[in-house]
Amino acid sequence: MTTVKEKIGTPEASTKLSLLSNILLLVLKFYGGFFGGSRALIADCINSLLDIIANSAVWIGLNLAKKPADEDHQYGHGNADVIAASFVALIILVTGFYIGYDSIHVIIDGRYGVPKYFATGIALFTIIFKSFLYIYTKNVGIKFKSAAVLANAYDHKSDVYASSGALFSIIVSQIGYPILDPIGGLWVSFFILRNAINLIRDNIHTLMSGAPDSEMIERVTRTVDEIKEVKGVNTTRIRTLGSRHLVDLEIFVEKDLSVLEGHKIAHHVRDILIVKYDDISDVMIHVEPFMENRP
Repeated sequence: MTTVKEKIGTPEASTKLSLLSNILLLVLKFYGGFFGGSRALIADCINSLLDIIANSAVWIGLNLAKKPADEDHQYGHGNADVIAASFVALIILVTGFYIGYDSIHVIIDGRYGVPKYFATGIALFTIIFKSFLYIYTKNVGIKFKSAAVLANAYDHKSDVYASSGALFSIIVSQIGYPILDPIGGLWVSFFILRNAINLIRDNIHTLMSGAPDSEMIERVTRTVDEIKEVKGVNTTRIRTLGSRHLVDLEIFVEKDLSVLEGHKIAHHVRDILIVKYDDISDVMIHVEPFMENRP
């Protein structure tokens, strides 16, 4: 029976929570930005609007990624998760450029004023709330190895930085330096752009069947090398498909074994890897005869 803790700790649950949270924050930031007179909160409001679109894309991507393999997608639909994450990254990038562009124009035109005090409370609430969402969503993303959920998490982290800049600029504006409010918008823009570039880089790596970190390749190689029937490992190649990995191995076995015996060893190696590493979905093994004088 599924517990409440398990239900709320899933990629789908975290995406729903992110979506509902961003709708709430959109309303609050709109009120604080337009009625509280804060350009930094208006910029943050636009950020929340695009976050809602991004959350919707993640939701679609997560559901597509769960579809089983078919004739047209013989390795499954795992990269739908990564495509959704890439869409989130592009939305974050566009948001960053827009906020920076708007803030520069406000500074040049001199269209800045002193924000009202309730705008301060909204910015502070956003920081606290988004910090919680970042920790929760990141834990879910790591647990399920979901690129889309992790993209959501880092979007929340970017929002914490953005809202911190907004809060600082609002407070300083209220003290007597109103130009700091649109400058806070530039601060928001910087962190959003940096986050977007990092996400785009990571997702391109995955979509191009990039290898995981070298530590995982070494762990897999070491696991296979410790199997007594295996006399050596020649090559280990791993490529990423969504949140899962496909492994290609070349192993050495005793040269006098029959084809059937070599086949059984290959199956044994495959079974061990799939059981030990829950993020490995399939293993292809090429068996070579072991020679004492092999290079």
